[in-house]
Parts: sequence; structure tokens; C-alpha cells
Amino acid sequence: MRKRPEELTTAEKTKLAKRRKFVIDFAKVYPACFVATGLLTVFAIFMTGDFYDAFTPARAASTAGVFVINAVLAGFLIASTYSSADDARFPIRNCLLSFVMAALTYMVCLTTSKFLSVFALPICLAALVMTELSNRRSSTIASLTIAAMLCVVFIHGENYPDTMLPEIILSVVGNFAAALSVNMLVSRHLTRLMFILAAFAASALGTLLVFAGTLVMGDISMNLLYNLLWSYGASVGAVLVFTPIVAILEGVFNIADDFRLNELTNLNQPLLKRLASEAPGTFNHSLVVGNLSEACANAIGENPHLARAAAYYHDVGKLKAPVYFSENQSTYNPHDELIPEVSVSMITSHTVFGEILAKQYRLPPEIVAVCREHHGTAPVGYFYRKALNLTEEGDLSVSNYTYPGPKPQTKISAIVMIADTVEAACRSYMPDTTEAFAERVNKLVDEKLELGQFDECPITMKDLSVIKTTIIETLPRVQHGRVSYEKKKA
Repeated sequence: MRKRPEELTTAEKTKLAKRRKFVIDFAKVYPACFVATGLLTVFAIFMTGDFYDAFTPARAASTAGVFVINAVLAGFLIASTYSSADDARFPIRNCLLSFVMAALTYMVCLTTSKFLSVFALPICLAALVMTELSNRRSSTIASLTIAAMLCVVFIHGENYPDTMLPEIILSVVGNFAAALSVNMLVSRHLTRLMFILAAFAASALGTLLVFAGTLVMGDISMNLLYNLLWSYGASVGAVLVFTPIVAILEGVFNIADDFRLNELTNLNQPLLKRLASEAPGTFNHSLVVGNLSEACANAIGENPHLARAAAYYHDVGKLKAPVYFSENQSTYNPHDELIPEVSVSMITSHTVFGEILAKQYRLPPEIVAVCREHHGTAPVGYFYRKALNLTEEGDLSVSNYTYPGPKPQTKISAIVMIADTVEAACRSYMPDTTEAFAERVNKLVDEKLELGQFDECPITMKDLSVIKTTIIETLPRVQHGRVSYEKKKA
């Protein structure tokens, strides 16, 4: 018996909401992909057989079958990659990226098979790009979809008679194996050089499978050498064009892969140069928060590159009015002339303006989100207490003195929130002993926990414990003291 909405548990409501969101997002993405699949099918028929004969009454049903299968495979690709996005807030981006990369690789494979050899199928191109820009699961799904679509169109194509079926299957399977090898050997956390070397090694494994399959077929001739050369050559070609394709797609889809994140943390970036020039105190604060966030992300298994980049940019909203923030003040404090309500509005607006500014500079959405979320809905305690002292009734609603939110939605946002809070608190007063410092860190994190600031992100109590320990070990070494260099008395 179906439950009424009011009878559902919180977990059931969440699950139902996710299903509804999937249906809505799928309906947004699939129509365009359906049309694109039709165009891909026309291109495939043109490359694999007699284009005009394919649409005659005798062949129309077979051609329609190819389109239907391709459309179903496209739906499978979108549905499967929807839930495999690294950040659950951007599933549509992951779906579109997977489809675009699968379509591009599919067209390249059809072109190379027509003009070079049926063994020249660079399926690993999709695997390389998706591994770098998304994840291994999306990479595997895209490679599998391409392999299935190639099998269908080769079997249908008039240029590939039934006698070539064993070679077609061997070629598709061998190059798909090369793509799977890429998934196993290549990691997005490798340097560019190591990434490319690992891709060459993975391509060799696929070629080895083609070699073994050809021996099983009993074809020990010059064709064997040609087949191996075409198979490995296609994979090598995929590796060579990988870097420019990644650069183009990360810009088009605004993706925060590790290569781009490292570029964003270059201190010569325009927005960071503005921060250093117009708000030097905030700039130095952000650098320290970046060090802490990177260490914490490493400790709990999150992306350290994203943590550092997000921390560098989390306070860019203070560029709107740098002097209203204590780290950028010298002797003049404008808050001395303002009532607490106005001061709070100036302070809390930096998260909203930071989001706007980050979008203007086309920062990745993961970083934009941290700019908005790193204070959550926490109150601005200093000005709330100041307002309490000024009011006669002694009772004020704290909601008028809080940040607009939202609360952190990811572990990275939570890490930056904690690192930001601890660094700011300890910059004003650094405890003398390790025990006192540890107590202060625990108190600051527990206050955020009690305020429910981590309720909407997947961070665990174990993660929080590890983060506390990491900060306690790291921050004192960043804000260490110096010995006094006094001149000796004569």
C-alpha cells in the first residue's frame, strides 16, 4: 500500500526528492541528446556504407533499428553518469560532458576506421578525458557506450561484410580493453607527464590483447603487424590530442580538474592580485587558510587542490569594502561610527558579493559555492553582543545578525569554514600552550556543530576529529614565534 506524503520518513522523502530531481533533469538533457543521436546515426551510416541505400524501403527498418539502439544507449549513458558526478550538485554538467565526449570519440573512431583501419579505434580518448575531468566510473560508462555503438554500426554497415565480424569484434574489444586499462593505471592526481606515460602503458595493454586475439584467429602474417600498429597508433594519437581537448572542455564546462585548480592557485591570477593589492590582510589570511584547508583535505581523503583553491578565493567578497574587515584596518575602524545593524550588513554581505565576483571571473562552481557557504548561517557574535548592550529591553532576535547562508553543502566547504574560523580566532589571540590551543580549536568547532552548521553536508564526526587534530598540529607551525634579535650592549 502506497504511503501518503505525511507518512513518509525523512529518508524516504529525501529518496523521493532525488528521484523527482533525476526525472526533471533527465527531461531537460535527453531531448537535445536524442536529436544529437539522430545526427550521429546519420554520420555513422555515411561513414560505414552506402548512404543513399540505407534509406531505401529495403534498408530503412535496419537503419531505424540502429537509431533506436543508439538512442537507448545515449539514455543509458546519461542515466548512468547522472549519479556518478563527483559533486552531486552538478549532475547535468557531468551528463553533458559524458555525452559530448562519447559523441566526439564515436565520430573520431568512425573516421579512422574508414580512412585508416578498422583496428584504429581510439576509444581510450574518452577514457582519458573523462578520467581527468570527471571520474573513473563515468569514464568506464562512456567507453562501454562507445564500444556498443561501434559494434552496432559496424554490423549494419555495408562496408563491413560478415567475414570481417571476428576482426570487428576483436578490434572493438581490444580498444575497449585499452580504455579500461586507462581507468586502472591513470589517475587524475598524477602530473601531466606521469599521466601521459601511464596512458601509453595502458594503450600497450590493449594492443597486447589485439595481438593475442589475432594469434587465436591464426592470422600470422604482415596483417598482424599492421593491425598492432594501427591499434597502438590510435591510442597514441588519443594521448597526443588529450591535452588540448581537456583544456577546451574544462573551459566550456567550467570544470575544476586538478590542472586548472593548480593554475587558479597561481598568485598571479587577476583576482588574487586584486586581493593582494586592495585587501592585503585578507590575502594573507586566505593563504594561511589555504595551507590549513589543504592539510585537512589530505587528512580526510578530500581533494587537496580544490581545498586550497577554494580557501584562496573564499573571502574575495571583502573586495567590495576591505576597510570594514579588521585584518585590513590600521588605526581607523569605520564600525566605531556605525550602529551594529549596519555593521552586520556590511560584514555578512561579503559572502553574497563573493559569489557574484567569483562568477564574474568564471571560477568553477565548486569554488563559487564555498564563497557563499563558508560562514553558513552563523551569527556575527561581536556585533550581536554589542547590539544587546545597546538595547534597553535586552532581548534581540539573533536571526537579524546572522549570515544569509546556505550552510556548507560539501566537506570542502566545511573544511574552509573551520580553517577560516580557527585562523581568524587565533590571529587575534594565540594561546601560549599546546593544551590551551587544542582546547580553543575544539571549542570553536563544537560551537559550529551545536549551531547545526554541518547538518547539510556529508561530513562525519570522525572527519571533524581528524580535522581538529590536523589544525592543532599545523597552525602553530604556521604562526610560530621568532627569537628576539637584540643588539649586544657595548
